[in-house]
Amino acid sequence: MIKKKLCLLALPFLFVQPSLAEDNATAKMLVGEWRCEQKLTPEEGISLKIEYIQLFTAQHNFTLDGSMKMKFTVEEMNQMLGGDSLNYLFEGSGSWSVKPGYLTIKTENATMKPNSPIAEQLHKAGILDVNKLREMQSEDAFIINKLTKNALQLTHTKENFTTECSRN
Repeated sequence: MIKKKLCLLALPFLFVQPSLAEDNATAKMLVGEWRCEQKLTPEEGISLKIEYIQLFTAQHNFTLDGSMKMKFTVEEMNQMLGGDSLNYLFEGSGSWSVKPGYLTIKTENATMKPNSPIAEQLHKAGILDVNKLREMQSEDAFIINKLTKNALQLTHTKENFTTECSRN
């Protein structure tokens, strides 16, 4: 009778342990430096290309450092900007966690600054003021589509964009 009760008490742990082991294995594989890229179309006529280096630490913190290029495919906007793209540099840091099949990234600090003449002009004019993005905080959940030693592919759970990452 006692053995039966012990078995019943231990049963839930048998189901939990594999997911904990999976989380630990996933976390270990994520640790290190990744070169990532996102291509987004937030609105019709606007395309974004975001490239960054993200470093995941074993202490579940991260840093990122990258650039964003914004292009307009609407002819009037393209002409108004002289065919130039808006370029920005950004950096950030925060914490991360995993659960089976998911990565959650909590950005606690982020800064962005213009990196092209037209972006600087728009920033100074208050049209695209990057000061509004300073110290931005967010929490984003991603589906882990692929994770190998040198490749990582994520899909944002709410906005459905894909992030492709690699490392050497």
